[in-house]
Amino acid sequence: MNTRRKGSLIFQVNNIIKKYNGIGKSKLEFREESNLKSENNHKISPFFHSYKSLDNVRANLTNLAKFAKINHNIKDISKIDIFIIKNWINSKNITYRTASNYFSELNKISDCFEYTKEEIKEFRNELKKSDISRTGLLAEQTRSYNNLQSIILENEKSDIVFQLQRDFGLRVKAASHINISKQIKHTESKIEYSEKGGKLSEKILSISLIYKIIKYSVNNIFSVNKRTYSRHLQKAIEKTGQKFNGTHGIRHSYAQKKMKEGFTKAQVSNELGHTRENIIDVYLR
Repeated sequence: MNTRRKGSLIFQVNNIIKKYNGIGKSKLEFREESNLKSENNHKISPFFHSYKSLDNVRANLTNLAKFAKINHNIKDISKIDIFIIKNWINSKNITYRTASNYFSELNKISDCFEYTKEEIKEFRNELKKSDISRTGLLAEQTRSYNNLQSIILENEKSDIVFQLQRDFGLRVKAASHINISKQIKHTESKIEYSEKGGKLSEKILSISLIYKIIKYSVNNIFSVNKRTYSRHLQKAIEKTGQKFNGTHGIRHSYAQKKMKEGFTKAQVSNELGHTRENIIDVYLR
């Protein structure tokens, strides 16, 4: 394989991101003119039109580039082919549903590599068929953790995020970014925040926890990088001998704890900010 160097991995990734940056471009216009189609055969834009989607593809592409370099001695990431793509996806031990996000990104940026859209389509179908049998098994596995009270993150800022998740069921987004003046109600010892669908929620916090949030805020904002928090949490979880199931596993633990305390499904679902009560069933496995 050709290992000619074209600059650092980050430099190469950033060049690809620039090529597919659709910020400020009309998604509708480019979608209508595009020959690119989704898995459902719907037309899609060849660009990434939001900062979130750009951040996701940058992170995933960087991960792929590092994998190719470490495992296949590829320093020119344009030489990544379907063989490397398959090894990368399979190394993650993920379900088809999760992998489909990677496939959508890889499909858009295929012109920068040695794999083709057709090869991605074939691999997608191959993985989808093989995934049917194991998806059922994975669905039975719980994502919750045991004895979270014994877990203390060494980084104090990350530990604050952990406490907000563990004791109050907040999502990472709500727990890791707090505007003190807008969200903390001092006289009521309360935090107000938006749920995933925009629903407003509130929790009563201890004075000591509010003090910690304020202590580690900068310019009235408490903020912790979500990836940094995830690394700190993984380290603390694995010290207990448990498998790390992501930050969302804490919400599963919170839901199960509340059910054991005698709360109804409707009450727990409301606590977690769900719009539909039956969503809670996934958390109770």
